[in-house]
Amino acid sequence: MSASKKEILKDLMFCKELMDRLVEEEKERKEQEKPWYNDYHTVIQSDIIRLRRELNKVRQKLEWDYGKK
Repeated sequence: MSASKKEILKDLMFCKELMDRLVEEEKERKEQEKPWYNDYHTVIQSDIIRLRRELNKVRQKLEWDYGKK
């Protein structure tokens, strides 16, 4: 049985917050005209990896056999 809708929605809201923060940070960097290709690209990559990890957890919770493994 998959996770509850309430739990999945909570996790998705968290992923949305992570994505919103990533977008806002990029908007600020664009306004400041700071290059993204220096040391900063690793921060972006780390944020994206974290977001992917969280979304993967949501995907796993949607599986029919979640919690039985």
